[in-house]
Amino acid sequence: MILSCVIVDDEYLAIKVLEDYVSRTENLQLVRAFKRPEEALVFLQSNPVDLLFLDIQMPELDGFSLLAKLDNPPLVIFTTARPDYAVKAYELNVLDYLVKPISPGRFQLATQKALDFTNYRRLAETHQQPEVDYLMINADHLVNKIMHQDIIYIEGLGEYIKFHTHSKVYITLMSLKSLQDILPNKLFARIHKSFIVNKTFVVSFNHQQVQLSNGKAIPLGRIYKQEFLEEMK
Repeated sequence: MILSCVIVDDEYLAIKVLEDYVSRTENLQLVRAFKRPEEALVFLQSNPVDLLFLDIQMPELDGFSLLAKLDNPPLVIFTTARPDYAVKAYELNVLDYLVKPISPGRFQLATQKALDFTNYRRLAETHQQPEVDYLMINADHLVNKIMHQDIIYIEGLGEYIKFHTHSKVYITLMSLKSLQDILPNKLFARIHKSFIVNKTFVVSFNHQQVQLSNGKAIPLGRIYKQEFLEEMK
């Protein structure tokens, strides 16, 4: 699978770095690179591509504004020297957020995420349901692959969620509700407004709490109690 891509950045050297990375990635095909975001906007409105590498701070038209003007935007990976825009970027459901200087390894992780997402979407469009047993999440400035079987429980922290696994804790920007919609029901259960548990690691429970194999006791919420008790019969 080859993804067509466009680069938009007002810095010549930044464009050259990305062009070099794209040329060394066999699954990417560069269509155009733009220094002027206005020209990129005109092009993208009539020439759909799969992936957009987009700078944020640019004169006349910043990356957020350009993205807002696209009726049907491609997958977007922001490339910027400003880490402080990350929260706003992820609120727009962009695929990834790369902070300059961008390393080859970090670029490849983001590219693989784009390939995985595109492949899954194309399979869904043809009504094929792939057996996906992992999540790809952004945490610690990396795209992390977390196997479902490694997740013990998930904790909601407002706009963020915390994944508790056997080896590590990951924090990422996402709502617990949106995560619940993509997790397999046969493996995970929402038991509280702030918690989802992997049923594999439930060792005991009563009407007040659920005990997990790592020793963690999690409260069983009233509105989730009946469904959980039915699932665990």
